[in-house]
Amino acid sequence: MDKPSPSLTVRTGNPDFLDLDWSTSIVNWTTERFVDLPKGISRHEVRFVAYDEGVYAVKELPTEAARNDYTVLRALERVDAPAVVPVALVEDRHRDPGNERSAALITRYVDYSFSYRELLEGQGFGRRRRQMLGAFAALLVDLHLAGCFWGDCSLSNVLYRYDAMAIEAIMVDAETAAVHPTLSDGQRHEDLLIMEHNILGGMCDIAASQGLSIDAADTSLGPEISAWYTWLWDQATSVVEVRSDERFRITDHLSYLNDLGFAVDEIDLDTVAGSDVVRVRPFVTARNIRRVRLRDMTGIGASEAQAAQILTDLEQFARDRAYNARRNVNLAYRRVE
Repeated sequence: MDKPSPSLTVRTGNPDFLDLDWSTSIVNWTTERFVDLPKGISRHEVRFVAYDEGVYAVKELPTEAARNDYTVLRALERVDAPAVVPVALVEDRHRDPGNERSAALITRYVDYSFSYRELLEGQGFGRRRRQMLGAFAALLVDLHLAGCFWGDCSLSNVLYRYDAMAIEAIMVDAETAAVHPTLSDGQRHEDLLIMEHNILGGMCDIAASQGLSIDAADTSLGPEISAWYTWLWDQATSVVEVRSDERFRITDHLSYLNDLGFAVDEIDLDTVAGSDVVRVRPFVTARNIRRVRLRDMTGIGASEAQAAQILTDLEQFARDRAYNARRNVNLAYRRVE
């Protein structure tokens, strides 16, 4: 019987990955491209390989799950949602598409990133607890605004990395996820319940691995993230009522959303019959307004907080140049006089 003939779908700008032995499981590879990098717990085998173009994560999984993972991550990339970038899909590695190594997903490694689980297994959040939980919640808000129902949010498949003075949280493992035009309240709440359940199990597992009783596990982590999520979601989607003599509040509200990082695509303005009140409903997108603005202005790709810092520096530079130009003009007039 003929051996399976693996097929690869590779995005341009990346290696062809043909030098890797796709006929065998990645656990049996002996390639010198392997690099040892931190990773969370995964139900599937994951290895990291290095090329001149960068470092990549290779995850081995059944065909249907791999296809869904690749499709969802591509959809999230198109809307600038905070998720890992898929670069290749490998199929037909086994005659049985349900076999654990029948396919593989290749994503670009997120530099300087670690999973939340790794942090909690070690030194923990420390004084950054609120900031770390806020970033975790913001990730879920961004995904839900993009219409993404995750279905498997956990400590292991959320990465974090320092972004200037902020924390950037990033989604990995989208094999159970689905992207819809919008999510219902029921879908969002179900995703939060799954997150809380998975985090509770993760914290109990960490406690047990450290020889502690279940009572020592931090069981408040999931509910705290849900509380942060609810606050952020309310800020992003709330309807504001303004009178005709306070239209300035519309601009103030949009500026407030921008300060939270949300980009406002459009707003609905509905008049209330028999009054001078207007209901303002903003439609926000993922919290990437500064990153998109910097990229449009300069072509530079940066994370959100880094982009904010660069834009602040650019604005200060522009103000300084304008001040110096006015000063030079005034000095020139004085010399003429």
